[in-house]
Amino acid sequence: MHKAHAQVLLLSAGYVHRIAPMKLTILLRSSSYLNAISNRLAVSQSRARFLGMVVGEALSGLVHANETKLNFQMDETATDEAKWYKSLVHVIDKAGPLDSLKARSSASQAPALKRPATSTKRTAPTPVGKVPPRTGFIIEEVEDEDDGQEDPDLVPYTKPESDAEDSDDDPTLINRDKPKAPVYIRDLISYFRDTENYDKQKLALSTAPTLIRRKANYGTEVLSHAEELASLLIGLQDKYDLDEFHNLRLQGMVAVVVAQPKKMAPWFAKTFFDGDYSLSQRASILIVLGLSGREIAGFETSEYASAAHFPSKTLPSKVEKHYLLSASTSSRPQAGANLKALPPNALDTLAQSLSQTFLAPMAAEAADAVTGPDALKLSSFTSRLQQSQGRGGVTTKSKSKTPGIRSIPNTTASLISTSFFFPLSSRFQAAMRSSAAKIIFQPYLLSLYLKTLALLIHAAGPSTLALPQMTAELWDLLLSVRGRCLGSNTPEGEGEGDLAVTHAVLLALAALLDVNENNVRELCERQGRQVVETMEWVSVVFGNTRGGGGVGGDGGGGEENNVKMLAAGILIRLREAVDKYQAVLMGDLIGFT
Repeated sequence: MHKAHAQVLLLSAGYVHRIAPMKLTILLRSSSYLNAISNRLAVSQSRARFLGMVVGEALSGLVHANETKLNFQMDETATDEAKWYKSLVHVIDKAGPLDSLKARSSASQAPALKRPATSTKRTAPTPVGKVPPRTGFIIEEVEDEDDGQEDPDLVPYTKPESDAEDSDDDPTLINRDKPKAPVYIRDLISYFRDTENYDKQKLALSTAPTLIRRKANYGTEVLSHAEELASLLIGLQDKYDLDEFHNLRLQGMVAVVVAQPKKMAPWFAKTFFDGDYSLSQRASILIVLGLSGREIAGFETSEYASAAHFPSKTLPSKVEKHYLLSASTSSRPQAGANLKALPPNALDTLAQSLSQTFLAPMAAEAADAVTGPDALKLSSFTSRLQQSQGRGGVTTKSKSKTPGIRSIPNTTASLISTSFFFPLSSRFQAAMRSSAAKIIFQPYLLSLYLKTLALLIHAAGPSTLALPQMTAELWDLLLSVRGRCLGSNTPEGEGEGDLAVTHAVLLALAALLDVNENNVRELCERQGRQVVETMEWVSVVFGNTRGGGGVGGDGGGGEENNVKMLAAGILIRLREAVDKYQAVLMGDLIGFT
């Protein structure tokens, strides 16, 4: 398709230049043409970049002089194929005279001339009865009586095993020159660039997650080629319909971010907003940032992490067992030790788990409040009362019992906030006023973006020093997209908002409140306006949303039920905060804080 477009463009440009040269000159100076050439030069696919350079040089050669015409000084633009493309602008396809066709038709109707008889010499046949003279040697065939019978003492050799490709009927189709797995990052990049080789593409995809993690702490290979490798993985296409293509591509990008988080996490965030990529490619960038951030925080462990360790020398097994801690003596199991590689919809799965974690304590309290006599609820109430942390009579499970939220080292939390969260959230306001706003505000991409921010602030945890700043920035961002949620008219006047965006906003609010559960008073002091405004908006969403069934949507209602349950949980948390810290929210009006 790219070849056909380039050929038609060059042929048309040649005709336009011969008919109206000034029009072609004005077109080459327009912003649309310059942006098109720039976008072609910035793409990751080598073929598209090659065609962009050839078109730019060919059109510039028509308009500009030899001293000022465009010349990239690249080896690709000096090949025979490039010269052929450039020659298309000089092609003149005119209809020829009809005389030659008439002459051919008259010649075909003329009678065929008789060929002159040619005399041929025939060799005389040899007489049948004449036998050639005998020589001095006579060869006699001797028939073996045991012919066809095998000797029982002879043991036949076993048939050697052959490859699966050797079973092909056509021996010319068997590939004897298979590439080996790459062992260096530069070899991995060359395999990815060779898009016409099936074996190299398959080897590069299957090797990339392990090789990148293995080379992360050895030398500077990954550091030097990280951006180039990430660009290739983002723009990689499933040309050969490979198995596990999308999963392996995601795991390769996750390995790049985990290997160099300070450099590559901001690069991916910048690429999400500024890169010339499709909707699915931008979605994969968000998934990579969410998964890699949780892995760095210790919530997930990829199956490729253990395979990346390769000690050059190891102790004998009898000696090594005395230096390794057994599972029974370890303090606690490693987080995510039993997890496997996550599928492409991993963010949705993690978001669902986060919402269930947020709603579980309130669901347990509601169940205890409406079922059974008081005598049967005494033990449950007593246990929850002992676990309470002095929230003014509101009994919830302690933070140590809540899965998912835990304290992580400040160094890791600072890395997630500075390299993952802030680069991704700070560019949102600028993107709203740019040409990329139409893509960013697609309902699916916007909901995935908000879920990614929710998972990142949840992964940073309550011990993050920058948590107040992260909370303020995320809360303002969530309130700014309320117009695209359910029950609101979109800014473009396209009707009602999207249900998926509403669910993502509520999920981000749940993660924000969950991380700040122990800092509710400070939250009311710093974000008092946002607390009251959010409570009013969530109550409207709760009232305008249909739903039914239990927690998690098992009783029917689908996604609307999940939205209604999340809205109910957030509304309960906010009303508890307002009731308890009403004086703080009102300020000094009544004389105390």
